[in-house]
Amino acid sequence: MSSPPRPHGQVAPALAQLNDQIRRLMDQPSTTGRAEEYRRLLDLWAKLTREDVEPAA
Repeated sequence: MSSPPRPHGQVAPALAQLNDQIRRLMDQPSTTGRAEEYRRLLDLWAKLTREDVEPAA
């Protein structure tokens, strides 16, 4: 997953770690457990990146 732009081009350490977890998870075989973990990680990713969203004009 690509990271949203951050001030000065930096990615928050928590977000970088979460992105790594998502990448590793995607390399695992497809199972119900993997799907549930993927959803959980995406929920966390959305919460961490929510403040980076700028409202549309």
